[in-house]
Amino acid sequence: MKKELSLERKILSLAIAAVIMALGLLLFKFVPMSLFGRDILFDASMHLTIAIFILYVVWYFVDQNKNWRAPYFFLSLTVIVIISVQRVLVNAHNDVGLLVGFAISAIAIIISRWRYFQGKFEF
Repeated sequence: MKKELSLERKILSLAIAAVIMALGLLLFKFVPMSLFGRDILFDASMHLTIAIFILYVVWYFVDQNKNWRAPYFFLSLTVIVIISVQRVLVNAHNDVGLLVGFAISAIAIIISRWRYFQGKFEF
């Protein structure tokens, strides 16, 4: 049986993810922009990273009801795709920038929930 996270642990997990995402954006968005100019396409997508963080926050409420999980994953995927396509269409990012933003978010979530993910992946 899966043990439910306490409210304190959820808040700690969200805070850890937020800090890691902020550091990732600082390192992979603002530093490259200061070095190469504001019009570069390969900087990390802050729109995508913030959207994923908001979806992660909402997940803690959706996770309470198993019937909402599949529709929420579909909604999340739709939001991420729409934001990604929009950022490419307005020529704000290329595929590298989107992948960096997604990677920052995924790494932040995995680190913030390390106890859960530990042992789940084997290579």
